[in-house]
Amino acid sequence: MRILTYLKEELTEEPKETTLSLALLDNEIRPFVLICPGGGYTHLAIEKEGTSIQNWLHSLGYHTGILSYQVKDINPDLFLQELNDVMTYLKQEQLISKIFVIGFSAGGHVTGLLGTKATIKPDGLLLCYPVVSFIEKFSHQGSCEQFLGKYQSEQNKLNFSIEKNVNSNTPPCFIWHTAEDTAVPMANSLTLANALNQHQVPVELHIFPEGHHGLGLLPDVPHTLQWKRLAENWLINMTKEREK
Repeated sequence: MRILTYLKEELTEEPKETTLSLALLDNEIRPFVLICPGGGYTHLAIEKEGTSIQNWLHSLGYHTGILSYQVKDINPDLFLQELNDVMTYLKQEQLISKIFVIGFSAGGHVTGLLGTKATIKPDGLLLCYPVVSFIEKFSHQGSCEQFLGKYQSEQNKLNFSIEKNVNSNTPPCFIWHTAEDTAVPMANSLTLANALNQHQVPVELHIFPEGHHGLGLLPDVPHTLQWKRLAENWLINMTKEREK
């Protein structure tokens, strides 16, 4: 895993190795948001679900980083180890007070892995139209096939289905999806929210009626874009709660 100060040109859509690109606002201690772009584990949507999200979060006063995780030819066990390395590094950074993770689509699956399988867990998760299950009929088969590759088995599909790994230690979650999403159906988010509720993990869930998959911050559906304001409020409340 590489650690570097954020330079846009160094991030590629098909990274060969996991890279944590840090963009700390200043030398003040602040909450930090790790950004996980989507792309179905075939590529990373760096602009739409990476740098644009980073600019928004910077405007709110958060330190950020973009996790440029490996896609294609993934070794799931090594992938998890690298996620643990990322969390270990962030926990040691003196300018970071709290750690939140926001992920989109397959990046939401990465976010879910950080919240359920990482040894050191974030303080909260924001999952945006996330890939969740590898075992249900509504699973995003492309993400499953790319992530597991030659390691595909029914047991591994179960092991890496986020909803099956939720427990009482999973961090609080903010989730949003659209009912019109045909690529990654909203059943993923509903299933995850139900699992969180069963384990009494705080969850805020929003299902918007309109919007295609991969909206991010695109203004295509103004009503759905209000997810930003809702997420801002959730982050504020989470920061206050975790400071008590």
